[in-house]
Amino acid sequence: MREAGLSFRKIEYTQGLARAALDGTFDIDGLKRLGDKEAIKAITNIRGLGRWSAEIHLMLSLGRTDVFPADDLGLLVGLQLLKGLDSRRTPKQAREMVEHWNPWRNIGAIFLWDYYRHCISVQK
Repeated sequence: MREAGLSFRKIEYTQGLARAALDGTFDIDGLKRLGDKEAIKAITNIRGLGRWSAEIHLMLSLGRTDVFPADDLGLLVGLQLLKGLDSRRTPKQAREMVEHWNPWRNIGAIFLWDYYRHCISVQK
């Protein structure tokens, strides 16, 4: 794993996730039966996996439609640029700002990532 570029800490977290899946303390297949909040809690109970990791998994692996990974720097900057704000908002503030996108916050996140990439490429 080191040769693949993972840090020792990431290797530790990856091994912990694998152990939890193998010993049955983490049921990755069972996540699809849980609501978003419960799935996020189950994922973040694994050492080294935070809310961002959990929300990205829900969006991209489980196809959840109402997830907004507000801890993502690209989304925070994209929202700042889109709204013409003088400063970046906190993840909590960003979640509040996009609440009205419910139940399609994941689509908003995808558009913000694209908007952010566009703005950055134009600045170069």
